Amino acid sequence: MADRPMADPPGALVIADRVVEKIATRAALNVDGVVRHQDTVGSLLGAAGDRLGIGADLPRATVDSVGSARRLSLTVALTWPSEVTRLTREIRSRVADELEEYTGDRPVRVDVTVRHLVPRGEVARRKSGYIDLPALADADSRAESHRLEEESS
Repeated sequence: MADRPMADPPGALVIADRVVEKIATRAALNVDGVVRHQDTVGSLLGAAGDRLGIGADLPRATVDSVGSARRLSLTVALTWPSEVTRLTREIRSRVADELEEYTGDRPVRVDVTVRHLVPRGEVARRKSGYIDLPALADADSRAESHRLEEESS
């Protein structure tokens, strides 16, 4: 037989860091007590704030990859009151497990930073989709106020 060049090895699947970041943020949101949050500063700065890491939407993940080894940094907002230590441990575990399940690779390290603690009442209002408005005075009080204004003028 003539010498033939060896066939190319099978292809490799490369998962972009951005995809890993999306999986990590979704996994973090699956932990009870982790909430979406946007700083006022972030909304004012827009994309510039995201690039600087100031006031960006939370949760936010960044990946540092060296070959197939990944180190993940996750910044989150939690409801308050909550057991911060227990929640961060659960976030690390859930994120690492889901990344391994979806990508086949477990991150070498998952660092969790808690940037905001959001009061539970505020979280409930956000989830309902309603904004709290001041109570309207009833019709009788408005009529009385109007009558008093007319008398004084």
